[in-house]
Amino acid sequence: MLGLNIWKVRGASMAPLIPTDSFILVVKWLLLLPVKKEQRLVIQHPEYGVIVKTVAMVDKNGFIWIRGENDDSISVEQMGPIDKNQVLGRVISIFKPEQQ
Repeated sequence: MLGLNIWKVRGASMAPLIPTDSFILVVKWLLLLPVKKEQRLVIQHPEYGVIVKTVAMVDKNGFIWIRGENDDSISVEQMGPIDKNQVLGRVISIFKPEQQ
């Protein structure tokens, strides 16, 4: 109704900012606004499926280049350019799991 979704994050590519087993609150309607560097997006990637990444840059053609937060994450170049139509929503909140 409000365009809010909760997603569970698996994997370490966004750690330590978003550790594995975190939950993220994602909103779609914010995509009406311009995508900017350092925003966190949920993306439907043709090779990697549904992923959460940080915007590295938006090029002059409007393509979005994304990166993980972890040094072991796949590189910006390997991810390739993302079209805005592939963006499922913008992360507005992160709920990290309790430390055991």
